[in-house]
Amino acid sequence: MLLVSAGAVPGWWLLINAATVAAALVFERRGYQPRAPNPAALLRTGERFRDPTSGEIVEVWEDPATGAREYRSVSRQ
Repeated sequence: MLLVSAGAVPGWWLLINAATVAAALVFERRGYQPRAPNPAALLRTGERFRDPTSGEIVEVWEDPATGAREYRSVSRQ
């Protein structure tokens, strides 16, 4: 803030950067939560990965007509 009051860094530049970071945080949270509009049309893609947040194995399902993807946890056996 000292740089802003001294005129070294324009205040609007800090506001734009803060808004960009806030928007990125809001939209990034939706990463693994999409739901396909028609769950009956989903097919397995064969992709599996470990979710870094939960540590669970997640399987990818996709609607070939729309490209909508859904991530489902694989049940432990």
